[in-house]
Amino acid sequence: MTTERRRFTRVTQPFDANYRIYGELTESWRRIRTLNISAMGMRFRSADLIEDSAKLEIAINLPCLREPLVVLGRIIWSQTMASGVTENGCEFIDVTPQQGEQIDELVKFLSK
Repeated sequence: MTTERRRFTRVTQPFDANYRIYGELTESWRRIRTLNISAMGMRFRSADLIEDSAKLEIAINLPCLREPLVVLGRIIWSQTMASGVTENGCEFIDVTPQQGEQIDELVKFLSK
């Protein structure tokens, strides 16, 4: 039995989102869908393999917000699946207390 190391609850609620490599302003946004999310990170699928430690600008469409929540993230792990799609683990970085609270409140609501 493994010990849960996460400090925040995660939910397996899918949300539409977009990402681009941080600092690459000419790069187009790429659509993704979250597999799970917490106040401090998320797991998502992408068509492309993303390098470990890559910094991303992520715009998450949360139902409780009018505008997408834009956060910075860093890829912790990336794994290509048999289907050819890639699953990625991303931690949020430089999240403001308000952003973290918005995600955490939504997660708490969805986990009830």
